[in-house]
Amino acid sequence: MLYSWVQAVASAATSLIVEPPWKKRKPNPPPPLSFLSLPDVIILNCLARVSRSYYPKLSLVSKTFRSLILSIDLNHARFHHQTQEDIFYICLQLPDRPLPTWFTLWIKPDEEEVKKRSIFVQVPSSYDSREPLSYCTVGSDLYALRQSYPPSPSMFVRNKKSVVWRNAPNMTVPRAYPVACKLDGKIYVMGGCNDDKSKKSCWGEIFDTNTQTWETLPNPKAELRFSSMIRETQIIEGKIYVRSIDEIDSVYDPKTRKWDATEKALVDKSYCRRGLIETVEYCGKLLIIWDKFAQPRRYCHEKTICCALVAFEKRQNGQVWGKVEWSNAGLTVPSSYVYMRYLVNVL
Repeated sequence: MLYSWVQAVASAATSLIVEPPWKKRKPNPPPPLSFLSLPDVIILNCLARVSRSYYPKLSLVSKTFRSLILSIDLNHARFHHQTQEDIFYICLQLPDRPLPTWFTLWIKPDEEEVKKRSIFVQVPSSYDSREPLSYCTVGSDLYALRQSYPPSPSMFVRNKKSVVWRNAPNMTVPRAYPVACKLDGKIYVMGGCNDDKSKKSCWGEIFDTNTQTWETLPNPKAELRFSSMIRETQIIEGKIYVRSIDEIDSVYDPKTRKWDATEKALVDKSYCRRGLIETVEYCGKLLIIWDKFAQPRRYCHEKTICCALVAFEKRQNGQVWGKVEWSNAGLTVPSSYVYMRYLVNVL
């Protein structure tokens, strides 16, 4: 009986003992909130305000980041916040590949302007998940064609004030890497399909943006057809000049609906003269692309494609001064490569 009472008193006394302040246990702090715990729409709004140059590294953070960066929703967010950027692409025909290859220009972030480093990376990749589109603007509408393989008959259209693409009427045949140009409110699409010279093929076609219908172009004669991919088209004095990597180029007259051969000098833009490949307006500045042999020409089987960005300033006396912001080598390719064309997409 006494033992039970002592035990009870001891238990009560123990319960009354107050621990010193330094022995009190601090409550565990709440776990820090993760950025990934935020709703996707907030993460997208944050990513839309970041330069695309950071996306390759950000896509390595988590599967969620990678999924959002690859999503079409991010393009919509950038359009909404007016943070879209110019994306520059070049198309090269490499000797060890049967199909042309697209590369995009990636400028390494977090470096001083004079030390910026740029490289050309193949697409699709972690740097850019999509191959480019070829654009034609007619009025307030923007028409787009795929620049990829396999061939596709699809064409897309959207209003310039909208970000949502919708399907336009399909082309009459599937095409891969087609070229397109606009003349008198019509879109001329050429190349990119199997050209069986023994059969009647649809080498080119016209899209009437008013009637929203396709019409087949007259086929050029066999000797005027190209055995290779078309480089580009140019409109000169109401005629369409078609450039290729073959020995001849062609010209189409919409008034007479006839094809004819033309000397390459008429449409040659001095490609690769002294190494110059292309000069392009890029982000309001001048982007210059050229190539050079990686080593002395006699022993070298490779070329290096280089690029430089030039900003212009108008002085008080009316003179225009140019400043090279950065310049470096961007890609090494076999010396027998062929430059095809470039595209600039806004994303």
